[in-house]
Amino acid sequence: MRKIVHLAAAVLLSLATSAAAQNLKIGAPQPMTGPDAPFGDKFKKAYTLAIDEINAKGGVNGKKLEIVLEDHQAKNALAATVTEKLIAQEKVLVMTGGRASGQAVEIASVCQRLKTPYLVDHPSADIITSKGFEWVFRNNPTGSIYPQAFNRFIVEVPGAMPKSAAVIYDNTVFGKTIANSAMTFLKSKGVPIVADEAYPVNTLDFKPLMTKVKASNPDYFLMVAVSTTDAILLTRHAKEIGIRPRAFVGFGGGFGVADFSGQLGPLAQNVFSSAAWSGNPNAPDTKAFYEKFHSKHGIYPKEHEVEGYAAIYIIADALKRAKLTGDLEKDRDAVRQALLGTDMTTVFGRVKFGNYKGPLGDEYTNQNVFSPEHSVLAQWKDGKLQNVWPKENAETAFVFPDVM
Repeated sequence: MRKIVHLAAAVLLSLATSAAAQNLKIGAPQPMTGPDAPFGDKFKKAYTLAIDEINAKGGVNGKKLEIVLEDHQAKNALAATVTEKLIAQEKVLVMTGGRASGQAVEIASVCQRLKTPYLVDHPSADIITSKGFEWVFRNNPTGSIYPQAFNRFIVEVPGAMPKSAAVIYDNTVFGKTIANSAMTFLKSKGVPIVADEAYPVNTLDFKPLMTKVKASNPDYFLMVAVSTTDAILLTRHAKEIGIRPRAFVGFGGGFGVADFSGQLGPLAQNVFSSAAWSGNPNAPDTKAFYEKFHSKHGIYPKEHEVEGYAAIYIIADALKRAKLTGDLEKDRDAVRQALLGTDMTTVFGRVKFGNYKGPLGDEYTNQNVFSPEHSVLAQWKDGKLQNVWPKENAETAFVFPDVM
């Protein structure tokens, strides 16, 4: 009897293993623990929703999609390690994820070396798609594109051109890229930069720096913070010190998450954020996704969730068109070739990968050619971050100058 039980167990294990082998595996390094774990959870929810929808309709060419998450704890070196594990041990067919630019740079380097396609869904540093890596693709805008909506606002809105600007940014690739892009544009318009200061991530006291900024009396105060805590403290300390510009402007990162308003309360009112959009809120398919996500998770999706959800559909589209043979190396290259031919619309917007020059002169490889359309200026109003510019993507009217 014991032999029969063991035999039955072995058969069931063999069947389960065989079924799993038929799945099309997507690897996703994300911060599932540590300070950035809330972001990892956002992407997990988005990936899972998309995969469940696709699998419920029969999968891709009869095969189920499977997401394999690995925790990099927001540590760059660990991101490289778990990427190698996903490729070499988990045998994933394609990669996505990353969360922050520092981790994505490591993931991209490993994927390029091990010849595995990597679709970047959120990390924004220009360098990720300006190294000439043919195995790396990106749907979302680069960091230097984040200020595009802000640039349009100050040019298109009468009287909005800054008379001067203070620019404070963290010393990460994310911070330096966005700040450089914003300052380059402002200088091209003859706007004086009265303060240009970098700070270490997770700074605990910004008051000495804010005292220095206040002395420069900026007309606009531009802030870049990849960390939510930094974004909160920057804004709190600036307002407590008495800095009174016509506009406080953040650029995604910590300025684009619910905790920013939740922690600051009234101090968040009217703060702008120019960054990647969350899809066009006026597009029917995007609206439907917002409601679907809210119905399942009790929150409305923003940039991260929309990017993660769209990434799975982009990958599924490529997998459907790729000629897969069962030879992992050849299949990875087939997926890469299929991604090159991508031309579709997702809830995040249009996507087609190409090579072109970015705002700072970087030569992009496999960057979404529609990325310049995917920057939006939003503003915190009564606890909600709502699009205000450009007009065609606006959800509400902007408040300018800041009256708080």
